[in-house]
Amino acid sequence: MADINRYVCVDFPLVNILIPIIKSGIHRVVISYDVACKYNIHFMERITHPAWQLVGAEEQQLIQTSKIQWLVPKFHLAAHVEGCSDNFSFNWTKDVGRTSGESVESNWSSLGGLATSVREMGFGHRRDAINDAMGDWNWRKAILEGKLNSTYIYLYFAL
Repeated sequence: MADINRYVCVDFPLVNILIPIIKSGIHRVVISYDVACKYNIHFMERITHPAWQLVGAEEQQLIQTSKIQWLVPKFHLAAHVEGCSDNFSFNWTKDVGRTSGESVESNWSSLGGLATSVREMGFGHRRDAINDAMGDWNWRKAILEGKLNSTYIYLYFAL
């Protein structure tokens, strides 16, 4: 493995989210990531590598005994090679076929109107305004998700 640090910005938060989810009793996790087709290849080797070990033996066993499915969001899948659509498509995956996998990026359109309001603000004020808008979006999303009957947890990563 040439570069264990290549995905460290994703490995660290993913492991810190994945372990508590698995420990809570959920044994199937669907991870949607723009480059899941490449990212997942050496995932276990990266997070257990002695130079940058992110999990211990117990956590490694938990991850290996769980069903983790790696999928590429539908919009991004169109730009991938043909084989990706067969192996990493939401369309061919049980219980997620009509999911787009793009929900993490769905707030961009609503934040577009904010750009004209914050462009002349100072750094701190702009940051506070954007954080408030993102917090409002997340709150509204959380309220609506509480009304859904969901069996699985989907993790969305976008960088």
